[in-house]
Amino acid sequence: MHHINISIPVALDQLFTYESLQVIPAGCRVLVPFGESNRKTVGVVIGPSSCETLTPLKSVLERLDEVPAYSETLLKLAQWMSQYYLYPLGEVLRSMLPASQTKAKMTKVKLTEKGEAAWQEREHPYYLVLRALWKRKGSVDLKVWQKRLALFLETYPQKLTLARLEREGWLHKHATRTTNVRRWKDLEAVLTEEVESEREKHLTPAQQGILCQILAHGQGGHPTQPVLLHGVTGAGKTEIYLQLIDRLLSEDPRAQILVLVPEIALTPQMTRVFTARFPHDIALVHSAMTASERWEQLTLIRQEQRRILIGPRSAVFAPFARLRLLIVDEEHDSSYKQGAGLSYNGRDVAIMRASLEKAGVVLGSATPSMESYANAKAGKYLLLELTERVHGRAMPSISLIEPDVKQGFARKLQRVSTPVLDLPIDSRILDALRENHARGFQSMVLVNRRGYAYYLFSLRERKAVCCPHCSISLTVHQNSSLLRCHYCDYSQLLVDRLRDEDREAYVLVGFGSEQMEMFLREALPGARIQRVDSDSVSQREELPRILEDFRQGKIDVLVGTQMLAKGHDFAKVTLICILEIDQTLNLPDFRAGERAFQLMVQAAGRAGRDSFPGQVLIQSQKREHPVLQAGMAQDYQAFWRDQEAFRRQHVYPPFARMILFEYTSAKRDVLEAWARSLNQWFKVLHQKFPEQLAAIQILGPAVPPIEMIRGRVRRTVLLVSEDRTNLWALARQLKKAFMPLPGDLRMRIDVDPQSLM
Repeated sequence: MHHINISIPVALDQLFTYESLQVIPAGCRVLVPFGESNRKTVGVVIGPSSCETLTPLKSVLERLDEVPAYSETLLKLAQWMSQYYLYPLGEVLRSMLPASQTKAKMTKVKLTEKGEAAWQEREHPYYLVLRALWKRKGSVDLKVWQKRLALFLETYPQKLTLARLEREGWLHKHATRTTNVRRWKDLEAVLTEEVESEREKHLTPAQQGILCQILAHGQGGHPTQPVLLHGVTGAGKTEIYLQLIDRLLSEDPRAQILVLVPEIALTPQMTRVFTARFPHDIALVHSAMTASERWEQLTLIRQEQRRILIGPRSAVFAPFARLRLLIVDEEHDSSYKQGAGLSYNGRDVAIMRASLEKAGVVLGSATPSMESYANAKAGKYLLLELTERVHGRAMPSISLIEPDVKQGFARKLQRVSTPVLDLPIDSRILDALRENHARGFQSMVLVNRRGYAYYLFSLRERKAVCCPHCSISLTVHQNSSLLRCHYCDYSQLLVDRLRDEDREAYVLVGFGSEQMEMFLREALPGARIQRVDSDSVSQREELPRILEDFRQGKIDVLVGTQMLAKGHDFAKVTLICILEIDQTLNLPDFRAGERAFQLMVQAAGRAGRDSFPGQVLIQSQKREHPVLQAGMAQDYQAFWRDQEAFRRQHVYPPFARMILFEYTSAKRDVLEAWARSLNQWFKVLHQKFPEQLAAIQILGPAVPPIEMIRGRVRRTVLLVSEDRTNLWALARQLKKAFMPLPGDLRMRIDVDPQSLM
């Protein structure tokens, strides 16, 4: 009988010992009885156990993998992530796979044809009901659906049940079996389109010099440190990636490469470019795929049928057989940070995986994160820079336009379905858009928010109309006819909100992408205008279709949120308009200046990428702000000097480390009592370990800017220090001191947080 240590996906920082009749290699998944009820649970074998015990051990029920699902490297990576991100090992291992570890029957609810027709018809009596319960057409998990129904009935009390909706023919239930304990299968992946093969392009002397330095540094061979490739937009970083991969595959035909991209919006473009150069060698994963589709693509990588994988942050866990190079494109992007559950940063995990695999890693960006640039300045990364665009193309000209503040942002409501087209956009921006369209070129217009208006403001109460479940104002959507919360998805029709109120007592404040689209349609007659935000591209096929239409010249103006600023390459785009940079600068977050600079430079990089000159117009009232001055000049060094001084003075990253603890409860009094216990615990700890804690800032328990989300009240504790060892030691003590949490209290730990909101 063999004793083995197994990691179970539970919120406990420990391994569990079982006995097995056979030797099971580390990394294999097994089915075991767990807990007092002996429920069947999937665990991962970590290795043999040397534990001697007189207590009878439970036995492994079934070995689920012929070949380990987790390689030795992935197990080491999981253990590092568990230690660094203060997250249970079993939960880390579960997060690494594209589906969970259990077999289960799942009941889903789906709209009937009758229901789909009502879902699309705004005037239908059931329109609001069905829109609240289905955010998009398709199946919804029954438990999720029931939560949405409960939220809806809180606002609109009525006799509305699943049985009634099913009886009346609006929906039907169906059971599906989610089989996540899967075997690796031989599957052929078919990319959605045929792409004409393309020869490699001639490198400029600057590009050739960078490629030679990367190769000399050993990327793909025996690398000594990560490479940070800082190149201005349009400098040809992608071509360097392509030729670096080509050299590597020529030297080692079995080598495999991972290319990380930050957004699903960039996946089709990157796939097209790489498929043209390496036909039949590309595997692709992204969040819009089903679990089975992702497994098919990962199987091709595991079985060495594909050598290049393109995907977002989760692709860093792919089961490579022979990984030799990792490329992290747009390494600065906040999308690499996982927001819920295991709050890892895909860029940082990629660097650690590269180290474990003894593989090369190249981080590329026109606006490197301050963390990466600080590592380069400290000699931890090799810094390589491209300061000019390819083929001598000029950088776009950038102009700041100060709008007329007398126009203001508040407008009174008119008829519910009628837009109020008096947005505070300077006439010079409109003139430039008209002129660019008349010349046959394309434009992009960026705003900060989706929806119709920022919020609805009550003149009587002197405050915005807020979500009943979150401490945030409701965003106005759908032609000023609907209020929606962007945190919990609560929604309410304006006609219901204002039924017994004087409409003159409310005003709309600000504008979102929805209203901007309508305004531009009115202001630019004849122009073909398309909106791009998370509302307009909620269906998985919409975004690739819109971007392809824009690339083919079927759209004249794209208007949308910041997703438009990221990495796209359109030859005929010559004008970029950024309308709300001041709102980004004004956020109460130490990263606000960095995000504003990145937005300016990245957005400007979409203009003039072909032979046509580009122009960028930025509407702002902060002309003298040093970040805007650096952005206008596209001067990263000026930006760095300003932000370095600011962050050193306040001991902010990258010159310190941060760990954020968030505690939540549905009951405010419970949370406040908990906060008092935390304060007392910190006082005792200060008395016991004054020297260790002297170098650590402890901020909180404090009320965060958004105090309540989804009906749960929040308190945060932020730990900040330049002393990494003592910081992690304190964080582990804090995590362990109050476990298990009493009642409905929940805790979330965010190491290296990207936002303090």
